[in-house]
Amino acid sequence: MNERMPRLVLPKPFLRRLDAAGVYCQTWVTAERQAQSGRWVLRAVESGGASKEIGRYIGYFAMNGDRLPWLQRLDRITPSGVHAVTVAEELVSVEMARCDQTYQLLVAAHRLGEKVEGKRPPVISTVMYRGVDGQLSNELRQQGLAPEFFSRSGEVRPIPPKYVEAVRIVTAGVSCINCRHCHSLIESVPRLDNSTAR
Repeated sequence: MNERMPRLVLPKPFLRRLDAAGVYCQTWVTAERQAQSGRWVLRAVESGGASKEIGRYIGYFAMNGDRLPWLQRLDRITPSGVHAVTVAEELVSVEMARCDQTYQLLVAAHRLGEKVEGKRPPVISTVMYRGVDGQLSNELRQQGLAPEFFSRSGEVRPIPPKYVEAVRIVTAGVSCINCRHCHSLIESVPRLDNSTAR
């Protein structure tokens, strides 16, 4: 795991409240080797959920903001935990925390670093957008909108256009009480083998 991987910095009382509410969010991205092909990929786990007052969620998307397919769904007895795994050569994480109608947001890009024979390549992460104390009323959230973030001087800090839909999707996840399903990752469409198709 990359110790310098960007993530939301949340106060300890907030983390304790998430723990008490049973909300678990796995925020790291790891480099994993595929034995059959010998190639390295990134592995990430969509996770999170919410109670009425608080939530935390992380979803994963393609570099252009499109949704990625999940490799496997992860069903658990308890809600608001892990939901699905994805693997990709590069991806974008959208991590969000919510306290009532106030939101924290981190959008980061992840890719594999330089490969050295016999060693695990590093995960190179770059912050694409950081939003602090964004606001979104419950009424606007129910309309599928994303929080609005401001600079310290009061100017609107727009979310990069290609990630607006991804942020909307994760906003739904961070508000999903007792969440038991995927918000960002989607089921992959099976490819037909042309040799068997008639």
